[in-house]
This record gives sequence, structure tokens and C-alpha cells, in this order.
Amino acid sequence: MDAPDLFVVSSPLQYLNAAELAVGSDRPPDLVLIGDRAGAADGALMLAKRDRRLWGRLLSHPGRPQPSRWLPRFGRDLLDAGHRISLERLAASLGSRGRVVFGDYRHVSQRALIAGVECDELVLLDDGSVAPQVAAFRAGEHVADFARFAPGWLRTELGRATLGEKAPKAPERLTYFTIYGRLMRRLKEADGVSSHAYERLRSLGPRAPRGDEVWLIGSNHVDAGICAPASYRALIRDGAAALRAEGKTRLVYRPHRGESLDAARRLAAEIGAVFAPSPTPVELAYVEAPLRPAGIAVVASTSADTLSIIDPELEIIRFALPETYLERQQGHIEAVIAGHDAFNPRLRVLDVSAAPRHTQER
Repeated sequence: MDAPDLFVVSSPLQYLNAAELAVGSDRPPDLVLIGDRAGAADGALMLAKRDRRLWGRLLSHPGRPQPSRWLPRFGRDLLDAGHRISLERLAASLGSRGRVVFGDYRHVSQRALIAGVECDELVLLDDGSVAPQVAAFRAGEHVADFARFAPGWLRTELGRATLGEKAPKAPERLTYFTIYGRLMRRLKEADGVSSHAYERLRSLGPRAPRGDEVWLIGSNHVDAGICAPASYRALIRDGAAALRAEGKTRLVYRPHRGESLDAARRLAAEIGAVFAPSPTPVELAYVEAPLRPAGIAVVASTSADTLSIIDPELEIIRFALPETYLERQQGHIEAVIAGHDAFNPRLRVLDVSAAPRHTQER
């Protein structure tokens, strides 16, 4: 086909993975940025403008509508139906492509768009560490929160009867462009794997010397309703105290893009850490840092996987979750954590329950 490849992403990390694949393209691919609930497409657009020569056309489309919670469910269905029609029109304008690449199997807007674009090859990027779960789901295995992998649109019987569900069909064939290939023990017969190790990202700058900081990678668990605010504060506070007990005294708190910055700033002050928000993904902040950290500590973060690939000598620490920590999405978070542990044999799990409490001097 004469048209360039088409890439579809909604977050900065999806963008970084897209760039890893796009750099080897014969001609600059077109890039479509679709909004998500956390506004992450804006961050992806910022990165795409930095890499403007890598891309052909840059296109954008609003994310799924987020109306007031007071709007009746059928009203939400009407908004979703209009959003779906808009995506169908965009897909029709894009024509046929040799290769279509997308960032999130669970993202109904992405799925709707790619379903409307004829292509020879369909490629799925990593979105966090979910790719092995997608592979297992498509191979017919049971996975946690399996409904997330078959997204639909409408919430009401009236909406389905009058507007039509038109849920995106599962792709017949899929190639995973992934760092998680060795965790994909079973694939759907038509699917395949293309592995990478962030070669482009690692080539962006010279290898910086290593310092003595430990980066605490923040989480959006409170904002997503996964845990209570007090539970998250206690885990980070005790984790920081446990690190200090090991002699790791220079702590830097890097908030998650979906985390309240005000709450993160207060938490960093409470544990005596440097507060270091960044508009770029932590992977890019890492390769551009003048000093590499001595290690990172996470609750449940893809950076435990990505940074272990970017720097195989980096110490990776995961705070063990208390039994009462998870209040929602327990199966999903536990699957993510199990994936971290299986992916990176060097990862060290730190039990923070017996850590001495750190009190900042005033």
C-alpha cells in the first residue's frame, strides 16, 4: 500500500513504545493521538513535537466523553454513540494502511478506530505491563478483570436497542511489540511477538554517572480509588523509613501522571524527600538525568520493568503491599505485581511493615 503506517496512542509511555517501532519505518508514519481520562494524550503530543521528524501527519481526536455524574445513563449512551460515530468518520478518512499500530487493547476508542482501518498487519504496543494478560486472554486463558479486554460502549438496554452496541470486534491477528515476550507462554495461534529492549531510548544520550539518590516512583492508586489515602501514605512513609534504615537517605519522590500533585507534594515533604514532578515519562527523565539514581522503589509501576531494561545494573525495589491495602481492582493489581516479580529476577521485595517510622525534623 502507498499510504504510510498508522500509529494510534493515548499516553506518554505508549508514545515512547511507538517511537521505538517508528524509528525503523521506511517512511514517517502518521500518528493519531486519542484522549484518555487522565489527559495523557497532551503529554504524548508534547513528545511527538520533540520528535517531529519521526512522524508524518500528527492527528488528534478527543477522548471518550466524561459528562457529569448526574447525567442519566442513557444520556451517557447518547454521548458515547456520537463519539463512536466521530471515530468511524476519522477511520474512513484514513484509508487503507500496510501496518496499523495501537497502544492499548482495553481502550475502546482506540479499538473502534483501528477496527475501521483496513491493514495488512496489526501491532499492539505495551501499555504498562498488561501485554501478557492480553496475550493470555486472547489465547483463551482466564485473566483477572477479563471484561476490560472486551470493551463496549453502552450502559442501558434502551441505548443498545436504539443506538446499537457495535462493540469493537477482537482482531483476528495481532503482533505484540513488547519487552514482555518471555512472559507470553501461550499465544493465540495467529498472534506473534516482536521483542525490543528500548534501543532507541537508550541511544538518546551518553551514559551518565551514577549518584546516590533513590527515586520513589509515585502511584495513582488513591486517585483511581484502588486504595484509601491513609493506606497509601502509610505505605510510602514506612517504605521511606525502611530505605533510610538501609542507609539510603537521599530520596526523590517522582509523582505518577495521574496522581494529585498537591497530595504528592505534601507526601514528599512528610517523608523528607525531594519532590520532582516531570512532564515527561520517568523513562525519558532517567536517560536525560545528569546523574543516574542508585535505585528506584515502586508500589506497582511499569517503571520497575522498563528501567530494568534501560539500565540492567539499576537496583529495583518493590514495597510489599499490606493485606488490607487494595480496595478495588485487586485482581488486576495483583496480576501487575506478579508480572513485575516474574519479569525481573533482580527485583527485591521490601517488607516495610516493621520499618522504624521517620519523623522529619522541624
